[in-house]
Amino acid sequence: MRTILRIARHELCTLFYSPVAWLVLIIFPIQAALDLTKFLQMIGRAQRMGQLFTNITEKIFAGGPYGFYGGVKNTLYLYIPLLTMGLVSREIHSGSIKLLLSSPIKVREIVLGKYLAIMSYALILLGILGIFGLMSAYTITDMDYKMVISGALSLYLLICAYAAIGLFMSCLTSYQVVAAISTLAVLGVLNFIGGLFQGVDLVRHITYFLAISGRTEQFINGLISTEDVIYFLLVIVLFLSLTAMKLQSDREAKSFSVKFTRYALLIAGCCIIGFISSRPSLTGYIDMTVNHSRTLHKNSIALIKKMDKPLKITTYVNILDGNYYLGKPEVKSADEKSFMQYRRFVPDVQMDFVYYYDKAKNSSLYKNNPGLNDDAIARKVAEIQGLNFKDIVPPAQIRKMVDLHNEENRLVRQLTYGDQKTFLRYFGDIMIYPSEQEITAALKRLIEPGKIPTFTFLTGNYERSVDREGDADYKTATKEMSFRYSLINQGFNIDTVNLQSQSISAKTTILCIADPKIQFTKQDLDKINQYIANGGNLFISGEPGRQQALAPVLATLGVKLNTDTIKEKSRDFAPEFIMASFTKEAAAASSKYKLWKDDNDIITMPGVTGLAYGKTKGFDVVPILADKNNTPLALTLTRTINNKQQRIYLSGDADFMSSAELYRRRPATGNFYFMTEIFSWLNYGEFPVDVYKPELKDVVSNDVSGLFMIRLFFFGILPISLLIWGSSLLIYRKKR
Repeated sequence: MRTILRIARHELCTLFYSPVAWLVLIIFPIQAALDLTKFLQMIGRAQRMGQLFTNITEKIFAGGPYGFYGGVKNTLYLYIPLLTMGLVSREIHSGSIKLLLSSPIKVREIVLGKYLAIMSYALILLGILGIFGLMSAYTITDMDYKMVISGALSLYLLICAYAAIGLFMSCLTSYQVVAAISTLAVLGVLNFIGGLFQGVDLVRHITYFLAISGRTEQFINGLISTEDVIYFLLVIVLFLSLTAMKLQSDREAKSFSVKFTRYALLIAGCCIIGFISSRPSLTGYIDMTVNHSRTLHKNSIALIKKMDKPLKITTYVNILDGNYYLGKPEVKSADEKSFMQYRRFVPDVQMDFVYYYDKAKNSSLYKNNPGLNDDAIARKVAEIQGLNFKDIVPPAQIRKMVDLHNEENRLVRQLTYGDQKTFLRYFGDIMIYPSEQEITAALKRLIEPGKIPTFTFLTGNYERSVDREGDADYKTATKEMSFRYSLINQGFNIDTVNLQSQSISAKTTILCIADPKIQFTKQDLDKINQYIANGGNLFISGEPGRQQALAPVLATLGVKLNTDTIKEKSRDFAPEFIMASFTKEAAAASSKYKLWKDDNDIITMPGVTGLAYGKTKGFDVVPILADKNNTPLALTLTRTINNKQQRIYLSGDADFMSSAELYRRRPATGNFYFMTEIFSWLNYGEFPVDVYKPELKDVVSNDVSGLFMIRLFFFGILPISLLIWGSSLLIYRKKR
């Protein structure tokens, strides 16, 4: 051990007796400080202008490739080859390597000593990152310290891995420049190998595992996994062992076959260990974030623990669909990674991909290929995409395998659990992929099918439709497959009933009466009143001018719609366009309503009438929304009947959950969040699944004085101090 320490000390002295080490120490913090101050200034100014931000620590330090740690990571590969290029090549060039190898010093002591020197230098870089974290804490209130530490640890492991590679490349040549360029080449290969052969199932897992790119992302985002830690350790062990074997081969005479066998066994052993450690069932995790944002919500975990059968996820990819690129063979490994949070708790998930072609809603594809049928277009697409057309399932065969007609032959996943099946969709928003809320809702449909709520909409009296795509209709809110917050994507079943010829199904969880245009017959009213008397939950929305149709139903509840249309003065909108706010009573009844009220969120209601109530037939009434004059615009009614709480939601506006309002961009509204909360309340919180986690309270404060301190230290005090120190040392050594 003493020998290793002496060699490490000698290498550190040699390193600092050259200008390269000092230049790196000067340039590295300046370059990093440029990124950090840019983010802090941008967010700090936006906050002072009134813009609200959450998870500030994550946005600044993580933030993908554009965050602080991402920027540092993207420049490390430029620095490390400069530091490692002379570790052994300098000895080879000067001839001193022969003295080392002929001395009683063991080869492993030489290798470990030189590597320890670089690790010690890396600790200095890590210390600089630590200073960044400490000074950021002066600017960011309630900073997520553990997440910052996790990201710094990942960069240290990355530096150590790069250094091991650089040490090996340095032992292959006597030219330091060649060693540096060779190190860059190897780092380039390890960064890009993950994208090779991803369309070939036999090797895609191997190349994806070998890639060093992406290994720090989970660390930076606050999740430490044993798979990534073992990967870095294996890279370090592999290249240090290769270095030792190379130097040992110069000391002893062995046949080529013996040398080749040694190298092959070493590489194969590391690959096997790495592959085994990457298996989901053998991977451990530590969530370093304050609010455990990298771990499933406790409700999701509790649901998963009830699973007693294997889960299979089949992705059906229509090569004629516009979203084909999300499921193409090259993205299989990355797609499987998107379920990592669930594979932590369900490691034996089976994931399959089925490629087929069938009629798709891809107008641009058909427009660009006039006169060609689906078969001809599919052959053309397969040729362009490099697919074997024989492996593509034709329409007749896919229709026998699964019914995708109602899914419009879109890219979709089917989850299978025992004899239960359900679809998990991709969406048309910026996220595209399903979030924890949608995935857990799909799992809950499989695991607890008896709890699936059925939302039944009345038809026959010209109510709002769940099938039409009109602005005033409810298809977006209920059955739109590409809309994340629609009921079918949140776990609900959607049904309709025409009371003139049908009865309300016993499976109905919530009955919806949405703006009927004509009055109900006595037979219809009897069915509705019987449903209410039995304790059924109800969703009722009306419109100004059509109060008479709902009056008999509301009378049984002790509520009525007013006859006037509420109007408010507005600079930008029509008087009838009401921006309703949450009431004090709503805030007292629900934590989410309180949060929205505190944030001054609004619910847009284009044409609304007030609700009046007196004796409400035993119901407890809570006004949820109100106008500026505190006129109730939406109510909830509750009472206990048949040992169960009956829940009823009433609204003086039916447009608030129409397609037009859910897609509204100005003003910014909370309509679909509110809609989702209503549905959750009506089915006792079973669906949508509650996976809400409180936002962190970290904010950028003291951005002016904080930025000044950071800039003063990293652009002035630190580089000038290092420059004086390094120059003095180099001048002193030169004089000696």
